[in-house]
Amino acid sequence: MTTVVIRADASRTMGIGHIKRCLSVAAALQQAGAVAVLAWRHVDVDCRPVIELAGCTSICIADTALGDQYVDAQAFVAAAQPHRPDFVLVDHYGLDAVWHRTVRALLPAKRLGAIDDLGDRPLDVDLLVDHNHSADHQLKYSDRLQRPARLLGGAAYAMLAPSFAHAPRRSVSDIVTSIGIFMGGTDDGGYSAMVHATLRRHLAFAGPIEIATTSGNRHLQALRAVCQQDQELTLTVDQQDLAQFFARHDLHIGAGGGATWERCCTGAPSVAVIVADNQRSVILPIAGLGVLSVVDIVPPTPEVLAPAIASLMRDAQARRAMARAAQALVDGRGCQRIAREILAP
Repeated sequence: MTTVVIRADASRTMGIGHIKRCLSVAAALQQAGAVAVLAWRHVDVDCRPVIELAGCTSICIADTALGDQYVDAQAFVAAAQPHRPDFVLVDHYGLDAVWHRTVRALLPAKRLGAIDDLGDRPLDVDLLVDHNHSADHQLKYSDRLQRPARLLGGAAYAMLAPSFAHAPRRSVSDIVTSIGIFMGGTDDGGYSAMVHATLRRHLAFAGPIEIATTSGNRHLQALRAVCQQDQELTLTVDQQDLAQFFARHDLHIGAGGGATWERCCTGAPSVAVIVADNQRSVILPIAGLGVLSVVDIVPPTPEVLAPAIASLMRDAQARRAMARAAQALVDGRGCQRIAREILAP
């Protein structure tokens, strides 16, 4: 039986997107008969509950100084070695070819892969996954890959939970009757409450609103207080699979991270709000494909958010076209494709 050990981190500023997409890959690997283990380093978010809830083995590596790749690689190897990995998959913007080569030298894994979407550092891997849209992935990584690698590029490899392949799709109605908000798992900027206030105060939207978040959100208590004041507001916390959430509402407002692909897959018309500079590499390339509307002001404010939301709420035809384009881009089977590549002889 093949064992795959995955390395990723989460924090309040980074969010939990890397952990979540790695858990999606892990689920596909497990469905294919492999063993998946997720190794993480404690920063300021405890990843163990979400990892174990997903049915994946969790190992917390020894605390290391952020930025010291040699030390991190040694700590990772010490934690991973008892699992005898056949494949190591790393999803971390702070780790590059230095980490890859150190792990290769210390751990007798047969192959090593990376998940990346920035293309901003050297990579020494056998397999590279970049699910972002790009005109030419080979060109994007031509001077980054330090050995021949199998490159899996584009939304066909969007890392969604396997359940999204068969998840319900949203039928677009003429009128927006309910709205979903997901501003990332940790929402460090507290944008969920701001979006809610924008809908109620600036747009006078009176229908049901649902905010999805996690227990890692340091603004959770404040959101619960908002719920007590708004009877039409629902707060969903630590929902492992958001497929039903995205299919429930006529319109979604969300941070421009990995959940972008989940909204596309379910055909949920959405306003993607860029809340961090590195999200531009995800959102802007697909904005031109007509799959979403974008607000690119960091930090976002009600004054810039309200017109974008109002425009999409008024235009049912645009929402229908958006839903068709989004579902054509993402079919929800990306992790199964990645798992097949990892497990291939």
